[in-house]
Amino acid sequence: MPQIEQIAMRVKELGFTAYEAKAYISLLQNSPATRYELSKLSGVPRSAIYNVIHKLEEIGAVSSVSTNPEKYVPLPPDKLFDLLEQQFFNRIKSAQDSLEDFEMDMEPDHLWNILGYENLIIKCKELIQQAKDSLYLSLWHREFELLREEILAASQRGVKIIIHSFTELDELRGIHFFCYHLKESELEKFWTHKIILIVDKSEILMGEADTVQPKKTVWTNNRAMIDIALNHIILDITIFGIRVHRDVNKIVASMQNGETDYLGKLLKERYPEIEY
Repeated sequence: MPQIEQIAMRVKELGFTAYEAKAYISLLQNSPATRYELSKLSGVPRSAIYNVIHKLEEIGAVSSVSTNPEKYVPLPPDKLFDLLEQQFFNRIKSAQDSLEDFEMDMEPDHLWNILGYENLIIKCKELIQQAKDSLYLSLWHREFELLREEILAASQRGVKIIIHSFTELDELRGIHFFCYHLKESELEKFWTHKIILIVDKSEILMGEADTVQPKKTVWTNNRAMIDIALNHIILDITIFGIRVHRDVNKIVASMQNGETDYLGKLLKERYPEIEY
């Protein structure tokens, strides 16, 4: 694929049409240029080039520098990105202001599906950034590296962080790691990447972290789901302690908020002959 086509595909993701992207890129390489010249250089049909230039002028991506003949120059890429970012922010703010008056009838304990790997990582970052008290994670090396900055920032805010992984992780100071340090490439031969994220024991995100297939992951504040996810990580950490002969009792107890003490009391009353 020619270079201009590859770059045009990226520029399209910013909200441009294919013709607009090609015209802008061609103008970066050859400016100033008339509409006729730009049509020949970019491959945009002459029948469409007038509207394309008009649209680019409207958003501020190109400007006219002469009138006889009319020639155009592009806004430098760094300035264009600043402009698009500000325009996008303004649109979001406008929509946000418009929707603030609407009350949403949201069911409690609803389960939301997050579709696709990129959206999964974005949501994980958002949840980690919101964490105030605790953050429990079970994940692989690849996902850890993508979330490293947010995890470190949460730790620096004083958030208690506990991480379990079968893979090799670069352990950070101030964070409780329970890692087997196995090679990710070896585990991938029989397991798929999965992630469990529990924030402040009030929200969870869990599911398969697949970069190829757009899998769904679950995000919810459902109390039962949170307990299941929390107990899953606690079990993994407990088994880790048994396997590597490491005392994990204090960490596990801190994750359970005294629930084990109360359970032990009930069991002792029911089975007094057994020592707990």
